[in-house]
Amino acid sequence: MKYIVLHSFGKKFDSYREQGQELIVSTLEKIKKYLETNQAPYGLRIKRLSKKIYEARINIHLRIAYFREKGIVKFFCLGNHDDINRYLRTLKRDLK
Repeated sequence: MKYIVLHSFGKKFDSYREQGQELIVSTLEKIKKYLETNQAPYGLRIKRLSKKIYEARINIHLRIAYFREKGIVKFFCLGNHDDINRYLRTLKRDLK
């Protein structure tokens, strides 16, 4: 499987302090392990948002959204629940 971190994700990642970045990287590793073994740790709580878009929980406040299709995973959004919903609404509007 190929993993891609989009610019929007990287930009948001850079805004967090080192401790937060370590937590995010750890969660990314858990997501990769889940995608390869199909077994997710309980705290990750993978949630399907649409046909190809998923959300994983870092902690009670932070989420990671990613797009999955044919062996490619693109991490595109990092933030709280509202940030992800806002991003998805903008994405849907731009695709029309």
